[in-house]
Amino acid sequence: MRNALDTFKAQQAAVEALHVRLTEVAALVADLAARVEGLRLGGDLKATLDAEHRWLAKTEDVLRDVQRWREREARAFRRSAVWRWSTAVAFSLAVSTASGAGFVWARQLYGAELERLQAQAALADLIERRVDAMTPSERQQFERLMKLQPAPRR
Repeated sequence: MRNALDTFKAQQAAVEALHVRLTEVAALVADLAARVEGLRLGGDLKATLDAEHRWLAKTEDVLRDVQRWREREARAFRRSAVWRWSTAVAFSLAVSTASGAGFVWARQLYGAELERLQAQAALADLIERRVDAMTPSERQQFERLMKLQPAPRR
């Protein structure tokens, strides 16, 4: 399916071709009028040629009007296309900005949680090293205080 711009170009080419052809026909009619005048034919033929000449002149005026109208239509189409694309670009920029802000916000939340978990892991490592360094009597006393089940012997 062709878009409006292709249709416009095809119509403009057809109008220009028709204009060229009508110009050729007008030249031929003028030449024929000169020949008829040379032959001094009757009034009916002269009236017909004059009417045809007026008709060709009106057709050329109409073709010029159509060309101007098509040019105005093309300018309006370009303007609306630029407006549509600029709106789409503005929307995509707004969406990408919003998603970037959301990513930064989520990252800050996870950053705070990560710091808290790192502090807990450091404390757990310290406790584990201290428990490993205990003597058996210190270990029994620690288990009694913590009310832990004794570790299985290996």
